[in-house]
Amino acid sequence: MNQVALSGVALGGAAGVYAVLAVLWRVRDRADRAAAAHLDAVETDPYHAVATAGSPSDADRAAAAELLLAGLIQVDPEGELSIAEGEGRNRIGETPHPVPAALLATLRRGAEPIALHRLHWDTAHTRSRDAFLRAEDAKVPRWSARTKNTLGDLAVLAALLLALWFAVQLVFLSDFTPSGAGDVIAAALLCLLLWVMLAVPLGWAALRWWPDRHDYFRDHCRRLAPHPAEPALDPTQAERLKRSVKDPRWEREAAETWVDSGGAF
Repeated sequence: MNQVALSGVALGGAAGVYAVLAVLWRVRDRADRAAAAHLDAVETDPYHAVATAGSPSDADRAAAAELLLAGLIQVDPEGELSIAEGEGRNRIGETPHPVPAALLATLRRGAEPIALHRLHWDTAHTRSRDAFLRAEDAKVPRWSARTKNTLGDLAVLAALLLALWFAVQLVFLSDFTPSGAGDVIAAALLCLLLWVMLAVPLGWAALRWWPDRHDYFRDHCRRLAPHPAEPALDPTQAERLKRSVKDPRWEREAAETWVDSGGAF
């Protein structure tokens, strides 16, 4: 079989693989949509819903709002959170939910007030919060794997294998006849170089065009009512909490980049 025929077989095989993957993707998507039709009957924890709809740090913001309303913490004009003085210190154990409890524990450990945007670097806090979120994910088994895209990984792998096949064919299935170990090593290096040159565009195309798995559970959580504590804050608390979430360094860098680029001009 000549090289043209071999290339046709390889391309046909790759097309067959992608056809099978496309059918599997469609079957899985239909199953996900069917399961999502029953999500309204599933009770979702408000903190889990907030984290799923946005990010885990959004659960921290909701926890801070609940603790502010309970008088257990306070927030200064700069958005720094700390344990409330007086009565709040005597009511530390009055929040049974794991997420606000984790935030309280973090504030108690800290010697100084801390803004919400800095909690990302507190591994003890994120470990405690994320353990709760994983436990909530486990209560909805199908959706705990909703972000996994095994079919997408297989689509990229198929592209990489196709690139490898063509690279090997171009080097070893041509008229090349090695005359020693040096020729074999040179051919292997050339094969590797050709594979990289082919794999990069083919892998990028697979990543770019293969559809991600649709997250119906996130869509469901975004349709739910917001955590009740946040709308209940007074305007001052809400503004300070908003300031606590934003990292001023990012805003400053963004402003400097805008100015350096010439601004609107």
